[in-house]
This record gives sequence, structure tokens and C-alpha cells, in this order.
Amino acid sequence: KDQTLYWISAPEEEVWAWNTKDAPFRRLFDTTIGCVVLKDGPKGSIVVGGERAFLSTTMTSNAMADFGSGPTILCERPEQNQATRPNDGRVDRQGRFVFGMYNNYHRLGCSEGENNAGLYRLNKNLEMEQILDYKYRVSNCICFPADGKTMYFCDTPTRKVYAFDYPEGAGSLTNRRLVWTVPSSLPGGPDGAQVDADGGLWIALSGAGRVVRVDPSTGSSQWW
Repeated sequence: KDQTLYWISAPEEEVWAWNTKDAPFRRLFDTTIGCVVLKDGPKGSIVVGGERAFLSTTMTSNAMADFGSGPTILCERPEQNQATRPNDGRVDRQGRFVFGMYNNYHRLGCSEGENNAGLYRLNKNLEMEQILDYKYRVSNCICFPADGKTMYFCDTPTRKVYAFDYPEGAGSLTNRRLVWTVPSSLPGGPDGAQVDADGGLWIALSGAGRVVRVDPSTGSSQWW
């Protein structure tokens, strides 16, 4: 849409943008960031999934209208009383924002090892819908093939990636099935993912420095 690559640096509270022609630039948001997605509006219009709230702003390499005042709060985040924050997220084929939460202390601390994070969908009325019937620790691998009828998801500490039937209208994920498990010979776990034009599932493996392409129909994989 924008012919621009956007990415985040979560703990540094930064969103970066790069059109591959000019120098990349960043913006600070004063909150830990889990994900960023495009929204309708002028070029550079984005929604930022922040720990404090979901924020709406425009990223441009020129002067930003709200640079001094700060972005607009689009809506509050869920799980405000939990030790969680937004993490991975993706827009579905209907234009709704699907995102998962992250247990801030899943490795060590007050909620160590707890499955306390939920998976949500933000609809056009800015209403949060919980779409997974169980809790987990670290959301990742949220993505959709071209037809939008399947959603991929993983709880990173389990090292397992699942596919679900995804509803075009209201409703939750159904028909969970295992697509791929990280081999025991590799460290780390599944992180971000995307589906290519042929339906292949590309997964970045955090902690392993590898990328894998998985055929969801067979579970076969190719490595880079």
C-alpha cells in the first residue's frame, strides 16, 4: 500500500519506516511496542500496538503533525490488570486487527510460566473480541494465506505452530491442527511469520538465527 517497510524495536519503543530509496527514519512512542499495522488514511497511517494503549498516527519523513503532541489513543489495550502486553499482530482480509498478548514475566518473575495471555481481534467499532478459547504465554506467527480462511499461530515457548479455521464474520478460531514443531536440535522458538503467494509459511526462528519455509499441507521444510 505505502511501498514502505515498517518495523519495530520493542524495548527501545521505536517504530521505523523505510521506502528503500531514502534513509530510514524512526519515531519514539514512550511505550513498549508489540506490533504495527497500516490503516486507512494518508500515506504512512499506522496503528501501533503499545503496552499503554493502541495508538494512531502517521509516519512520514517530513514534519509529523502530531510529533509534539503525541499520537492519538485509538483504544485501550486489553488485560490491563495482567502482567501482559500486546505482541504479534496482523490485519485480516476483512481489515480487522488480530493481535496476541505476551506474558512479560514468562521466563522469570511474578507470572513465570503462567498461561495468562489472550488472543484478540479489534473490529471496525473498536471492540475487542477474544477469539481463542485458551490462554498461553507468548503470541507469535499470526498470519493468513491469500484467501484469509486459515490463521497460523504459535505460543513461542511450546515451539509448535498451529493452523486454525478463521471466520470471515464474527466468531472464534476453530479446528486447531499442528503444522510444524521446531526440531530438538535447534535452539530458540518461532517468532514472526508470513505466508507467500504459493501458500508456504515462512517462519523466523528467534534464538536460532534461521528462517524456515514450511509447507502447511505436508509439514516439510526448507531452511535458510
